[in-house]
Amino acid sequence: MSDSVKQSKYAFRAKLPLIFRGVAIAAGIVAVLLIGIGFYWGSFRSEFRMKGLPTKLSKDVVGEVVGYERRESENGVLSYYLKADKATTFSDKHQELENVYLQVFNDGDVNVFDRISSAKAIYIPADDGSKNFKLFFAGDVDIATRDRLNVKTQQLTYDKSTEIADAEEYVEFSRDNISGNSYGAIVHTQKKTLDLRKDVEIEAFANGAKDDELTKSKIQRAKINAGHAFVDQVAEKIDMDGNVAIALTPENQASGNLTQPTDIKSARATAYFTDREIRKLDLNGDVFVYQKPTSKNPTWTKTKANRAIATVKKQLEKLELFGSVEIETTQNNSEPTNIRANNAIYIKSTDSFELEDQVEIVTVEDAKPTRINAQRAIYEQTKGKISMYGGAQIVQGTDLIRGDVIKADLNPNRKLKYAVATGNAFLSQKTAERTTEVKAEELNASFGANEKPSSANAIGNGDVVIIPVNSKDYTRFRLFAPKSINLNFREDGTLTTLKTDGRTTIKLNAPNNSADAADKTLTADNVNTILRANGNELAKAEASGDAELVVTPIRSSPKNYITTINSQRFDCDFYEKNNAKNCRSTGNSKVIRVPTTSGKEKQTLSAETLDAIFNRGNQDIESFEASGKAKFIEGDRNGIADRISYQASDEIVRLRGGEPTVWDSQARGKATEIDWDTRGNKSALRSNVSTTYYSQKQTGGAAPFSNVNSPVFVTAGAANFDHDAETVLFIGNARAWQDNNYVRADRLFLQQKQGQFTADGNVQSLLYDVNRTVAGRQTKTPVFVSSKRMSYQKNLNLIRYEENVDIRQGTDRMVAGVANIFLDKDNELSRTVIENDVVITQPNRRASGDSAEYIASTETVRLTGNPARVRDSENGSSEGREVTVYLKENRIEGSGETKKNSSGRMRTVYKIKNGKIN
Repeated sequence: MSDSVKQSKYAFRAKLPLIFRGVAIAAGIVAVLLIGIGFYWGSFRSEFRMKGLPTKLSKDVVGEVVGYERRESENGVLSYYLKADKATTFSDKHQELENVYLQVFNDGDVNVFDRISSAKAIYIPADDGSKNFKLFFAGDVDIATRDRLNVKTQQLTYDKSTEIADAEEYVEFSRDNISGNSYGAIVHTQKKTLDLRKDVEIEAFANGAKDDELTKSKIQRAKINAGHAFVDQVAEKIDMDGNVAIALTPENQASGNLTQPTDIKSARATAYFTDREIRKLDLNGDVFVYQKPTSKNPTWTKTKANRAIATVKKQLEKLELFGSVEIETTQNNSEPTNIRANNAIYIKSTDSFELEDQVEIVTVEDAKPTRINAQRAIYEQTKGKISMYGGAQIVQGTDLIRGDVIKADLNPNRKLKYAVATGNAFLSQKTAERTTEVKAEELNASFGANEKPSSANAIGNGDVVIIPVNSKDYTRFRLFAPKSINLNFREDGTLTTLKTDGRTTIKLNAPNNSADAADKTLTADNVNTILRANGNELAKAEASGDAELVVTPIRSSPKNYITTINSQRFDCDFYEKNNAKNCRSTGNSKVIRVPTTSGKEKQTLSAETLDAIFNRGNQDIESFEASGKAKFIEGDRNGIADRISYQASDEIVRLRGGEPTVWDSQARGKATEIDWDTRGNKSALRSNVSTTYYSQKQTGGAAPFSNVNSPVFVTAGAANFDHDAETVLFIGNARAWQDNNYVRADRLFLQQKQGQFTADGNVQSLLYDVNRTVAGRQTKTPVFVSSKRMSYQKNLNLIRYEENVDIRQGTDRMVAGVANIFLDKDNELSRTVIENDVVITQPNRRASGDSAEYIASTETVRLTGNPARVRDSENGSSEGREVTVYLKENRIEGSGETKKNSSGRMRTVYKIKNGKIN
């Protein structure tokens, strides 16, 4: 590179700072010019911040008009009127206006128009050649619509084609008694709507309110806050969303007791107007309504729901709640009542709640809350009344009342005072020891100030059951009554009495399953039950009117009976734990006992008064005490006395007092005392025993009497009957007789099956007559016999006397050690055989021997002995081994050797006078 070139480059570099400085000065001048121009144009447009404002507008001014006015018509009808203090027109036909005033007319009526005014405006005509335009207003924008809507803001866009005014900044509006503000709004003058975009505040006053705050504070007012709101003037409603909050301030009335402010919150809401006043609010999403207390009315109510409809008239008049409703309400500074339901309606004038679907009301959240459940309910808070429908239930502490429908009154502290349940009515009371349950078609119950039940009435098919917590040794008690059951409680809430009307049944279930345990059922027209002081256990039961007691063993066994007692009245006492002690029946009582197994007969016991005494352990009947015309029947056997007692342990029926009598189809027995052993099928009669067999047949032919059809009577000091063996032992001065025949002894023993009769000790009898021929004529003479013992055998037709036998027949007498009397098939005397030291005496005649035999058919007596002797004071005597007396011929024959005469046979015959020996 040459030196000249290098010098040129160095010179250029040395001038660069000067060049840059010049360029910078020029650029600064250009910038200042540009800023000045921009400031000139922007000084007007800087106030317009609307998004819809065109970014490019002509800067070429074509005209300026001071005092600008413009009227536009369509088809000869005035459309709008625009005026401004100054109008600047640009080449693209847009105009910039100062102190603008716009009127938009309705059908050319100059008296009906919408008005917009502002400090400045930009007018932009439509591109399509129509008369439509857009106006961008800025600075103190004021809109007054033809239907009294006023809107104020700083920026506003008005589109003539849609008649929509759009404000993007803070907006204030009012229409009649409604005013408010928001950030951004769209006014559709044609559709008469106002869309409030953000941070909405609205106040609605009572119709006719003035603007001064003093007047506003005295009237009904609604203050609304929302994220967004849409005002529809035609439909007279406001749609709101975005954390809607509404504060209702009611008119400050002089009465004021029901006047309360209300705060409302929800996700969305619609306010409906009638005569320019809010009449209804439709709330959706997380609805919360708080009716606040005042100095005059301390009552307050808080509600939550998914949706709600509030009716407003001066104040909140009605509130309809839908979906997951929760209500907290109180009155007179009391503890709050909590309510849950799927749907609810609150009526302010009556201070009542109409609740539907899974209703739950908790009146007071304390140690013993009152809980109310139903499918539908009406809660009248001021009146303290609740009406419930469908699965209704009230729980207060451990007490419960339930029914298809319940109507209840509450105390001022919101505790249950009175309740009426109808349809499947149910009342339950629980204690540490037992549960008492009451069922009926209708049930009413009253509760005391201590929240305990004081009385209850079960009407229509009443059912009361007492269930022990520990069922061991505790009889379960249950009571049924078709008409009514009246329950009374002590002050501490324990049950004291149960009184019924109508056919009533008490069931007492045995406490255990032992082999001899028994259940009991008591039925009567009316029953009054008295409980012990603890309210858990029965003390007494009084049953009257066609009363019946049934005792049913749990298990069947030979000694168990199903016992039924009928009477006009029962008075029952109980041990602890509901265990029966005694039931006294009065008024012609009757007991029927049916065996639980085969092989035994039904038993019947009747009396004027009857005591059924129960075993404390197994609760079956332990004994009966019957008095007054008492009667006992088992199968064919009967017993009567003034008093009858029965012991289950030995199954003995004891008949006492009056004239105790037992009888069956065979015989009848009387005595001062009778013990009837039903288990052993035996009877013991003591003192003044008198027995009657209805005929000789009834003795089985065992009695030694001849008349088959005549009754047989037996008396004694005592008698023991074995009914299975068909034997009876009469003891102590026993006497049996039939017609004129009898047997008397210390003891008489009758064996019917064997056909045997035995007498023992001091036997005396008159059992048969003897037929004799005297002077050719037949005569009958009774025969009296005494001995130490006597027996009769039917199959042998034999009467046998033993030891000290003494037979008397008229003036004739026979004594011996043994006498056998043989009877024929007609029970008539066939023959008589006497033995052992036989002595026969007659007037003026005596006969003796070892034995003697009388043959009735031949009327002969054959004496045998060693020797047999006959001595006659008139005709002499004879003796021999055998002596035969022929009564008909009045002669005697003797034969046979004797100890005194062993030489051979000796025979002596001598005449018998008058035939005295037999």
